[in-house]
Amino acid sequence: MVASLGKPVADLACKDPLLHETSKVLLLDGGFATHIEALGMDIDHSLWSSICLMKDPDLIQKAHADFYAAGARVAITASYQAHLEGFKELGLGAKEAADYVKLSVELARKVAPTGGLVAGSVGSYGASLHNGAEYTGDFPGMDEAALIEFHRPRIMALIEAECDILACETIPCLIEARALTMLLREVKFPAWVTFSCRSESEVCSGESLQDCIALVGACEYVVGAGVNCTNPSYISDLVTICRATLPSNKHVVVYPNSGEEWCGESHTWKSGTAASDTAFVNMAREWIARGADCVGGCCRTTPATIKVLKDVFGEAA
Repeated sequence: MVASLGKPVADLACKDPLLHETSKVLLLDGGFATHIEALGMDIDHSLWSSICLMKDPDLIQKAHADFYAAGARVAITASYQAHLEGFKELGLGAKEAADYVKLSVELARKVAPTGGLVAGSVGSYGASLHNGAEYTGDFPGMDEAALIEFHRPRIMALIEAECDILACETIPCLIEARALTMLLREVKFPAWVTFSCRSESEVCSGESLQDCIALVGACEYVVGAGVNCTNPSYISDLVTICRATLPSNKHVVVYPNSGEEWCGESHTWKSGTAASDTAFVNMAREWIARGADCVGGCCRTTPATIKVLKDVFGEAA
């Protein structure tokens, strides 16, 4: 039975939302935004999948339901790119933006199965630039204080909506990781932090993954850390770094993309590099063997990918 947590806590040693005592692997969902696209929604906007919170909330529920039905035990909310400036483009203010972020939690919760968790997505600042900066760490004019102010409204809205855990994801650089850990200590709420990586040892900025994992792993409110939206061929070595660096009681969280690359200029996926579901699952065996215990998929992975993971790992998941 997966433990659930809906309120801020002070003692995370005994309040771990990702705890899964009766299974070896906790299955996360797959590429939510790209599944939304496959269902027919145009999300080429600075809000990306978060635009559906306004345009078609029923489609968000369907996408979550598809991943839960495939075997996922954790849904990551449609708030990855839900930032104030994007809502301002549509004529909305701070309160309305916060309400839509809260709605992202409510929509996932409505279709969650018994024991299912809802992770509030906190995408990188770079995602808000809508130019692929979450894969470079190039944040002109931003320092730690500015990054904290950028992330605080969305994080507060997700907590107020009672998500189970925060998913700070696709983080490309040490400065953003540092800002997030400072903010997590402020709000005192559990989170995982996952990095986008450009190689078997470096985050996308070129900094060491080991340094990034050591930083976030030292935060008492980070219950897990790892890698997301990264080529799956890099993940085995990255998992080894994570497991060797994290305290033993913290989770290694991995949910790579299909292997395709996103072009921030053309807003298109480069074709011809995607791993099949079978290849993805075969690689996942190695990730788990090396210490990953929370596994799913990111961009261009589908409910079918998650179903194969569930079918292969069976009761272990």
